[in-house]
Amino acid sequence: MNEQIKNYFENLRINSENDATKLSRGTLEAYWTYEFNLNHNSSEFECNELPWTTDMSDFVKTMREAGVETIAITETSTALLENLHKLAAQGCSIDGLCTITRPDIWGNAKEYPAIRIRLN
Repeated sequence: MNEQIKNYFENLRINSENDATKLSRGTLEAYWTYEFNLNHNSSEFECNELPWTTDMSDFVKTMREAGVETIAITETSTALLENLHKLAAQGCSIDGLCTITRPDIWGNAKEYPAIRIRLN
């Protein structure tokens, strides 16, 4: 994760610190994805939980504004197929299957299957 992305989300946190209702649900989901990556030190910008389909446009808009070019989706929910279609409707494309590496609960490096999405 580069400095541009960190600065964007840190500014977002600071500007909404006293009132999170200033942010849309999709923007909050993007922020929580950023926090997940800070806490888990993933090898790529990992998205382990996508937003509700109704919040996808704000989620993608926020990620693009932050400078995120690709996300590696590790979500395994039953809504994954519908979410992939919603991402495509936002102009995103599937870059392919991949794996990401992040520490497991004991701190050992572990690979997780993912789908890389290009936010275009």
